Amino acid sequence: MDNPATRVWLVTGAAKGLGRAIVNAALQNGDRVIATSRNASGIHIPEAFRNNALSLPLDVSYRDEAAYQTVVQAGMERFGRIDVLVNNAGFGGITNFEETSEATIRAMFEVNLFGLMRVTRAVLPVMRRQRGGHIFNIASAAGYSAGPVPYHTSKFAVTGFSTSLAFEVAPFGIKVTNVAPGLFRTDFYGNGKWGTEPDFMIDDYDQCRWQTDFIANARKHEQPGDPDKLAALLLKVAGSADPPLHLAVGEDAPAVLDAYCSQMKADTDAWREKAVRTSF
Repeated sequence: MDNPATRVWLVTGAAKGLGRAIVNAALQNGDRVIATSRNASGIHIPEAFRNNALSLPLDVSYRDEAAYQTVVQAGMERFGRIDVLVNNAGFGGITNFEETSEATIRAMFEVNLFGLMRVTRAVLPVMRRQRGGHIFNIASAAGYSAGPVPYHTSKFAVTGFSTSLAFEVAPFGIKVTNVAPGLFRTDFYGNGKWGTEPDFMIDDYDQCRWQTDFIANARKHEQPGDPDKLAALLLKVAGSADPPLHLAVGEDAPAVLDAYCSQMKADTDAWREKAVRTSF
């Protein structure tokens, strides 16, 4: 790197949406970026920043960890370090648990959780050697709320992974932030991006099939969240000496986390007296 003061970012799912906004913000900030996507040709890097960016193909559904190590090695050869990892690639779907096959659920977890873990596993040795780094896991406000089981559970898993990973890597100076966006105006809700059709149709659920209307409304691109402002916020968090472990982003997300915490406290308080009596 010409300037060791600049940060090097590795961003998955960088071709569109939040990933693209984060890549652009980092480059405009003078940082370097390793941008990955299933199809690297879909990653747009403005001409002015071509020397500061490396675009690489990476499908986080791949189970072969060599693919992830290849990306990290290429990034290290180009820039010499990796300071910030943004696990952004994601898989959407809003079907009911009972109507969703295990194969579909596993496919969702393969991307949202296990792929995210594989990228992290490949980057951690670099950050440990550096004795520093910051990992942003793009979870969702869905990771703190009730909702369609497959998707929400995958995001709850990311939240749990982030929380526990932060504990493990803190001795090496590595920070972890679980990013919980609310509804943001991206093409994440576009045709084919969100599965809404059940694998098994169960008539009892017909009275509460809200998914079709949700997607139809989402495709109007009227979500309150601005991807560019989220990206700008992540730059500020990455530069913070005391970054948050949980970051609710968007005007709707904080209320989701507040409700989750309030419900946990209410349940705990309601049963506290009986629960503590289970001790010897």
